[in-house]
Amino acid sequence: MTDLVKRSKKGDKEAFAQLIDQNRQMLYNTALLVLRQEDDALDALQDAILACWENLPSLRKDRYFKTWLVKILLNKCRDVQRGKSHFAYVEELPESGDEPDWDTSMDVRRTMDKLGENDQLLLSLFYYDDFSVRQIADALSLSEGAVRTRLTRSRERFKKLYVQEKGECL
Repeated sequence: MTDLVKRSKKGDKEAFAQLIDQNRQMLYNTALLVLRQEDDALDALQDAILACWENLPSLRKDRYFKTWLVKILLNKCRDVQRGKSHFAYVEELPESGDEPDWDTSMDVRRTMDKLGENDQLLLSLFYYDDFSVRQIADALSLSEGAVRTRLTRSRERFKKLYVQEKGECL
């Protein structure tokens, strides 16, 4: 990926398009998780991609491109939130691939939806998008210790809600 970043910094639009394509699903999922409305998520995503292209020369370390891009996206999501006074929930469509366990998948999604926005964001970045603690810390401007603590608490809240949810279904 760092080769694509270097080429993009030199103005190679094709390399930049490849970088964005590699990260598009993760970016979309993150924006949708934060904003809850597909139109808003797509607007934030488009603004983030443009800001990324315009500011790419300011990226100091190429290996942090993904983290830097997520940070830009989260800032654009906040900009959209400032302009909105209410939010609507949107169900996330499953990605194509192997046939999922729909019951478990729905239980997890339902439980995630009951968590606070910060818990959802942390768990999503860590488990769905495979971000490391360091990458999350950089993207959210937190210390690694704070991210570890918040992840632990988010997991505990998720587990408690999930167990309650499963108990109600039995």
